[in-house]
This record gives sequence, C-alpha cells and structure tokens, in this order.
Amino acid sequence: MRQLIAVLLAIACIPVLLKRKIAVGPTLLLAGILAGGLAGILPAAILEAFTDVFTNRASLSSVLIVIEIGMLSYLMNCYGILKEAETALRILVPNPRAIIMLMPTMVGALQAPGGAALSAPFVNNLGKEMGLSKAQRANINMIARHVLMLLLPFSTNMLIVHDLVPDLSIPGLAALNLGFVVLMQASGYFFLLRSSQPIDMPKSAPPERLKALGRLLFALAPIYLVIMLKAIFNIPYTAALIFSMLAVFFMSNKEDFRRRLIASFNRNTAMMIVGIYFFQNIVGGMDEMLELFRRLIGGQTGWAFLALVALAGTVFGLATGLMYLSVGILIPIAASLPYASEGARLIALSYTFCWSFLGYYFSPIHLCQLLTDQEVGCTVGERYRNYLPFMVVLPAITVMLYFVYHLILP
Repeated sequence: MRQLIAVLLAIACIPVLLKRKIAVGPTLLLAGILAGGLAGILPAAILEAFTDVFTNRASLSSVLIVIEIGMLSYLMNCYGILKEAETALRILVPNPRAIIMLMPTMVGALQAPGGAALSAPFVNNLGKEMGLSKAQRANINMIARHVLMLLLPFSTNMLIVHDLVPDLSIPGLAALNLGFVVLMQASGYFFLLRSSQPIDMPKSAPPERLKALGRLLFALAPIYLVIMLKAIFNIPYTAALIFSMLAVFFMSNKEDFRRRLIASFNRNTAMMIVGIYFFQNIVGGMDEMLELFRRLIGGQTGWAFLALVALAGTVFGLATGLMYLSVGILIPIAASLPYASEGARLIALSYTFCWSFLGYYFSPIHLCQLLTDQEVGCTVGERYRNYLPFMVVLPAITVMLYFVYHLILP
C-alpha cells in the first residue's frame, strides 16, 4: 500500500511542477525521485533506475527512436513534405473534419515511440484553419493516433497478449476492440470537431484525385519506408529512421540540409524521454504494489472483477504512460479465471485490454501527449480540461460494451 500511495502522490505532483514552469524532463526526474523515496526505495536503486535508461538496450533504443522521429518530423516540415501531404489529402478527401482525423490514423501505422510527433504539425496547422483551440488540436491528434494500436494484430500490445495467452483469438480480440474504437472516434468527432469552422476545400475531377493520390504516397514515403524496412527486413527502427531521413534529403531541394539536420535535434525531447523512462523504471520496480493488485483481482468475478480491473488498469497506466505493464499483469490474471464460454473469456480480455489502454491514454507521462503538447503549445491543464468529457464517456463505453457483448456472444 505504501508504494501505491507513493506513486499516486508523485503523479499528483507532476502538474504542480509543470505549472511552475519546470520543463517536462526535469519534472519527471523529480517525480521519479519522489516516488522512489516515499516508497522506501534505496538511493542506490533509484540511481540504478536512472542509469538503466542509458545501459538497458531496449530503453536506449526507445530514447533514440523518439529523438529520430522528432528529427524526421522537423525535416519533413522544413522542406514542405508534410504540407504536400496535406494538399494532396484536401483533394482526395474534401472534408476537413475527416482529413484531420485520417492523417494521424495513417501515421499511426508506425508503431514506434513518439510517432505522434509526425502527425502533430499537420493537425496543428489544419486545426488552426478550422478555428480549433490548442487543446482540441492536441486531443484530436491523440484520439485518431491510437486507432490502429487497438486493432492491428502486429501492434506491440497485441503481440504481448498473443505471447501471454497463445490460445486466444487475436482477430476476435481486435473485432471486439473495434466497437470501442468506433465509439471513441465518434466521441472525438462530437466533442472536438462538431463545432469547427467550415473552410474552403478544392473541388477536383477524378484525374486530379488520382494525381493527388500519387503525391500523397510520395510525400508519406519517408514514414512508410520505416514501416516497410521493419516489417520486411526486420531492420531496427533506429536504423530504419536514418534511411528515412536520407530519403528526405533526396526528396528535398537539399538547401541547408546539414544545418537543418543539426537543428532538428531537440534537447527538450531528449530530456523528456529520459525522464519518462526513469519514472517507468521506478514504478516497474515496485513489486509490492504489483503483487497487491494480483492478489486483489485473482479469483474475482462480476462487478468486483470489473471494478478492480478498471482500478488496476488506471493506476498502472497513469503511473507508467505505457500499456504493456498493465497488459502484462492483468491479461494473464483475466485469462486464468473461470468462464462459461470462450466468448465470455474473450469479452473479459477485451475489457481488460481497453482498460489497460485507458490508463495509458490519460497518463500525464504519456509520450504521445507530451510530444503533441510540445508541437501545439498546449499546457497540461488545457489538455485535461478539454479531456473531461472523455474521462467520463470512454470508461462508460468500455463498461457498456462489456454487457452488450454478453447479450450478443454465446
């Protein structure tokens, strides 16, 4: 219990420190030290959690990926490549509300840390034309960005679920998640876009739309090159992103490329990702807290199961800004419980998966949120005030679907 209280207090301090104009990176480092100290973690272990960011291969790789994605986004913006994609999309889909949600969804196919940074400039520019506030622009990028994460069988968290429960139907899980995704997008439209200002969109003939499709595919080539290199040749994202930046060099007019490449490195982003992984390492080492939730949920059914999964998913997600910790702990517990049918088991696992997503989604250290805020110029307070309807509606959707699915599936 002490560790849980320590984590909750540290999370509560994050917006306070940010309001005092302390940068995100140092804020998260301070919050991690606070959480560790209050939880009784020894100073040597806290120091190890920090050095692990630079010595653990997986953590270091994630840090480099986020930095590289930020550099790629900067270069694509500098040379007008993102603007070219926006212009082509306006011809292909003459509906600004559809476009502003479609672009982050397309970029969301890049299942890598910090991928939201690529679509954030696009959403920011178009959102300004539509008269949307900073918070609305930031939250549209987030709502649309995470569609494919919940559906693609090869997304990171789906692969983790498959490893944990090999006999589970991943397509079946994705089909149940689709209900949540559709209603989440509908909520995003209702709360964020319904009152947006109309803007003029070009009218075009079929030949022009065909040309626009070619220009769109060409403009997005640096992004999909990363996906292809990873999927086909299993090239690490860190290396694939270097090839992607090289593609930008050949696609651009090459003017001042070296200077712009150097300028694309963002120290604030680097500090931010280090702070995030340090905080995650601190929380991930709190075995007593993790075991507490294992004992609470194990053997529970009915409303107790629903409430405890929601609580655990929220705490783990908020504390780490990641899904995989919640998924790694809660999915095996949910899978081991007795069920009347395979359909009932699948429904429970979809419910667990969605709550793991919600805790991660609303986390103050969610990397995609922080990078989007940085691009849009949105504060944490502005974002969360705009989030309030979603904090009610999305959990309600998750619970509602649980009972609706039980009426439909045998």
